[in-house]
Amino acid sequence: MLTIDTTNLCSHLQKKLFDEDGIYHPLWMTMQDDNELTAVVRSRQLHIYRNGKKVLVLAGKSAPKIIREDPICELLQIERIKWMEQRFNHALAAIKDGSAVSLKAIKEDVAELSKYYGSELWKLDFAADEAGKLPPDLKRGVLSEDGIWNLLSDYRENSYFCNP
Repeated sequence: MLTIDTTNLCSHLQKKLFDEDGIYHPLWMTMQDDNELTAVVRSRQLHIYRNGKKVLVLAGKSAPKIIREDPICELLQIERIKWMEQRFNHALAAIKDGSAVSLKAIKEDVAELSKYYGSELWKLDFAADEAGKLPPDLKRGVLSEDGIWNLLSDYRENSYFCNP
C-alpha cells in the first residue's frame, strides 16, 4: 500500500485524488495495488514514479504532465474520458429538462466541459480515439466535436432564457 505525506498537497488535488468521484481517484486506487509505483509530493503536486523513473505529475488546477508512456498514464486518459462523459451526459439530461434548477445544477459540469473542449487534453483524447487506441466499449460522446459544441451552445441559449 502506497503511503505519502499529503500535508503539502494542493487541496484541489486532494479532492481529485481522494474523493470517490474525483477524476484521479481511480488512479489513486490503482497505485495502492501496484508495488512498482511510488509517489512524492513536491511543490504541492504529486510526482509519480515507476521503479524510480518519473512517469507522471498531477497538479490541482493545471493539466497532468506525462513524462513517459506508462500504463498509469493510459489509465489516466481512460478515466478522464469516463469522468468527462459522466458530466456530458448529466448536462445533456439537464438541458433537455430545461428548468432553471436543472441548468443551475450543471453549472460546474458545463464549466469543466468547456475547459476540456479544445484543450490539449481533449485533442490528445480525440486523436487517440481517431487512431483506435481507446477501448472499443468506452463511451466517448464527449469526444464528438458536434456533440460537445451543441451542448455548450444549448446551455448558453437555455441559460439566457432562464435568466434574462
